[in-house]
Amino acid sequence: MAISPISGMGLVMAAVPSNTTAENLEKTIAKLEKQREEYRLHSDALDNNRTIKNLEERLNNLENRLSKLKERQEEQDGECQTCANRKYQDGSDDPGVSFKTATAVAKGAAEAAVRGHEQEHVVREQYNAEKNGLEVVSQNVRIKYAICPECGDSYCAGGVTTTVTRPKTESPLEVSDRAEHNEQAENPEKKALENRFAVGVFDKDEEYGKLLNTVA
Repeated sequence: MAISPISGMGLVMAAVPSNTTAENLEKTIAKLEKQREEYRLHSDALDNNRTIKNLEERLNNLENRLSKLKERQEEQDGECQTCANRKYQDGSDDPGVSFKTATAVAKGAAEAAVRGHEQEHVVREQYNAEKNGLEVVSQNVRIKYAICPECGDSYCAGGVTTTVTRPKTESPLEVSDRAEHNEQAENPEKKALENRFAVGVFDKDEEYGKLLNTVA
């Protein structure tokens, strides 16, 4: 007869509760590991060796169940620890945009948050170009993605907005209007006389006014 490490009881298999949870499985595994170590103290008995082998097989099955159960729980939670702790921060020198301090964003909401942030850059670059007498040639927003090293899921890793500007070019009409405006600013009295004489009247002495075109 094999020597039992549990006096008068022989091998006691720990039952797995019907409402299996990770905590219940961990408790069951701990009990079986303790039993296995007790049987190993008497490993010279053939029946004990056979019992140890059965315990190890049962432990392997329970550990696999525990691993799969934890994976399912992580999927239900939606985020692994790395994804849950991920933060986003703006790296530009523009003080008027969001995320100037590191901010945590849920994985499911990260892409929308990044796209909204990059749109802020688009609008502000357009405003700054107009303020500095530049015109926007092109704007491009690129959203970056990466793979989480812990859970293997793809996630939004940030974004980059690129704006190309150049000095504004004036049309001939804009050049003419600007020249006329400058002339008026330099000689307001001459402009006042031109307006008084109107088209078709010309003051030859002062050379003010506007000639009326004649036809033969």
